[in-house]
Amino acid sequence: MKKFTLSNLDDLAIGAAILGSGGGGDTAYPYMHARTVFDKWGPSTLITTAELKADDYVLTIGYIGAPLAESEKIFSGREFNIIINQLEQTVQKKVTALLPLEIGGGNAFSPFVIAPELGIPIVDADAMGRAFPEAQMCSCGLLGASVAPAFITDCLGNSVVIYANNTMTVEKIGRQITVAMGSIAGCGLYPMSGAQVPKMTLDKSISKAVALGKASREAKEKGQDPISAILQTCKGMLLGNGKITDVDRVIRDGFIKGSIVIQNKSEYIELFFQNEFLLAKINGKVVATTPDILTLLEVDTGLPITSESMRYGLKVNLIALPSPPLWTTQEGLALVGPRHFGYEMDYTPFHKVKQHANAVGVAV
Repeated sequence: MKKFTLSNLDDLAIGAAILGSGGGGDTAYPYMHARTVFDKWGPSTLITTAELKADDYVLTIGYIGAPLAESEKIFSGREFNIIINQLEQTVQKKVTALLPLEIGGGNAFSPFVIAPELGIPIVDADAMGRAFPEAQMCSCGLLGASVAPAFITDCLGNSVVIYANNTMTVEKIGRQITVAMGSIAGCGLYPMSGAQVPKMTLDKSISKAVALGKASREAKEKGQDPISAILQTCKGMLLGNGKITDVDRVIRDGFIKGSIVIQNKSEYIELFFQNEFLLAKINGKVVATTPDILTLLEVDTGLPITSESMRYGLKVNLIALPSPPLWTTQEGLALVGPRHFGYEMDYTPFHKVKQHANAVGVAV
């Protein structure tokens, strides 16, 4: 058990944005929201999965919808209060700890904006190890935890509870509800016992994001290259770089979807996304795909760029970080591999990405 301080929040904002792979929402507003909560209620308490008691009752929380909508319809902060109150009334149990649905992007901050007020700890874990665009793409569901009862609540206090037999059904129903709520809403999924959490989640993911952000920050403070520090920390690689010359982006079906083009003198890079970056091509050849973490970093600052903030003229580096091992299993790839998103190709293991990159003359 340890206190999660304001300096930890600073590093989380960078690390979570990197792990977001362009999605999970911009960290800027959730970060400021969390700072305000810390100023009022004090810092959060972070606990490990091993510190949970068997009879603890833990809820996974986050935001669902299109990140671009979030920039116009910001969160009120009371979505999670409503969800937790409704869950406790429904099951007649007190929520004793929270964890983020995904460690990628703004969703990493979800428990930090409510846990200090409630006086309950945050578990150093999440359900994705990065960010993914759909609710069923969670370790909890893949490993057998029940998603129900699931709650969807908007910033105006409108709330819906969903009982369903599987997570795909919750995704389909919840996505339509979210669209009706303006394409962004809070959600509470996968209520679990303390005994279940270590088996169903990705351990120490909050600490991983903080360490990643810290490496980037300290490199800049020392006048060193933050991108090199990021790649070294996560054993990642640089796939290519250039200027964004085309952006094709639209909100559809509750997601932000599209592609961008990045060009330099010798490379024509295409990056495709559905909230998160899913597939990268260089000079027409696929070099990396989901579930590996594809991230854009601005050349001048080394800071990550989300799918909703990409714009013409930005100079960027495209990097790839290895996926959490869970998602490269046969079962994991069925949920989050390229074929799930309609790409007619198999996942290329990360250790082979460098070979693909070299084949098309990409810097690695």
